[in-house]
Amino acid sequence: MKKFILLLLLVSTKAVFAQGDREITYGIFAGGIHSTLSNLPDVIVPKGIYEGYTLAEKGKFGGTGGFFINWKYPYAKVSIQTEVSYSGQSTDLNYEDTEGLKYKMTFGYSYINVGAQFKYYPVEGFYIGAGPYVSFNIASDNIKYTSNSQEVFGGSGAYFEPDANVQKVLKESLTGKNYFSGMLSLGYEFSSNLSVGARYTLGLTDALATEENGHRYSENKNKVNSISLIIGYSFDFDDLGNF
Repeated sequence: MKKFILLLLLVSTKAVFAQGDREITYGIFAGGIHSTLSNLPDVIVPKGIYEGYTLAEKGKFGGTGGFFINWKYPYAKVSIQTEVSYSGQSTDLNYEDTEGLKYKMTFGYSYINVGAQFKYYPVEGFYIGAGPYVSFNIASDNIKYTSNSQEVFGGSGAYFEPDANVQKVLKESLTGKNYFSGMLSLGYEFSSNLSVGARYTLGLTDALATEENGHRYSENKNKVNSISLIIGYSFDFDDLGNF
C-alpha cells in the first residue's frame, strides 16, 4: 500500500508539472542584509568569571548580490529557484566595565552562499518561498579589535596588551565556519522582469569555531540569523528545450 501511494504521488506530481509550459528565467539580484552572529559574549567572557561589565553583540548591515535560475510552472503556481550569491555579514561585540575600559570586536565575515528555494504563487506575481542554503566563509579570520585601554590605564602602571596583539590572538583563537541555514522569503515579480523581495535566514548549524587557547575563550553554538531586502532583474531563456 505504501509503495502504491508513493507511486500515485509521483505520477500525480509529474502530471501536474506536465500541464502548461514551464517558464525558465535567469538573472541577478542585489540588496542590503542585516545579520547577527549569536552567543558571542559567552565565547569571550564565560559566565561567572567576574562582574561589573556589559558585553553585548550588535548586528550590522552589509551587502549581498548574486545570480539565479528560476524554473516556473504557471499551471501549478510554483517554481524552483537555484542561486549562488555573495554576502558581507558582520557583527560587533561591545564591552564596557565599571573601570571605564571599552573595547569592540568586529567579526567581519564574508560568504559565498549556494542554495535553492521552492516558491509558491498564491496570486499572479506574488510569491512565498522557503529552502535550504549553505554558506562558505571566505574571510574566516577577519576579526578586528579596538579598545581605549591605553587612554584609560596608560598612566596607572598596569600593563595591557596592545590592540594589535589582542587582535592577533583573536584571529588565532576564533575561526569563522561554513554553516547551513533555512530561508523564508516573500516578494513580487513584475511583468517588466523586475522583482523585489524580503528574506529571513535562520542559521541551523554553528558558524564559529573556538580553537585551543589559553585565554578562556570557550566553544559555544554561534548561529547566524539575517534579514535582507533585495531587488532583481530576470532574462528569458530563448530555447527552453535545453532545460
